[in-house]
Amino acid sequence: MGHGLTPEQNKIISDINQYCEDAHSISQQPGRNDRDRRNFYALSMVLFALANRLIDLGRETVYFRGYAGPEEEIKNKVIFKRLSDYDIIDPATRQDLIRLVDFRNQCSHHFHEVTKEDLKEVLDSLPRYESYLLLMREELAKTTLITRKQMILIVGIVLFVCVIAILLIFS
Repeated sequence: MGHGLTPEQNKIISDINQYCEDAHSISQQPGRNDRDRRNFYALSMVLFALANRLIDLGRETVYFRGYAGPEEEIKNKVIFKRLSDYDIIDPATRQDLIRLVDFRNQCSHHFHEVTKEDLKEVLDSLPRYESYLLLMREELAKTTLITRKQMILIVGIVLFVCVIAILLIFS
């Protein structure tokens, strides 16, 4: 699984893969009256855990790649805005992930309001979440590439040195 990822990054990715498999498995079980409620609760919690780990993966990527400074405390929805701002994820993926944060918050604070339709909406977005996982894995593997912030800093320093050199030459 590695490809230059940290153990924590590998753990997050492994957890996401497991939760996606579990969500597929639970959602494909035939409905029976005695299992409907159990499957609803099981699927709710798997999707809640999946949401948390997808958020963790986004946060890890944002900080690891330098899209946010270590002093910044970024809220869950802002993680996906930041990834979109850096053209790492497309607007549709960003919106799906923001809706996932809403689902996560609903499970966390208002579980009694979660419906089968809410679960279906999250399940329908699983392919997009799986694509997001691949994108984040690739992004985290870019450990030796220069980030935009670093590039801007380098260009700024070069321009500063050029201005100083010109001033020294003509003074």
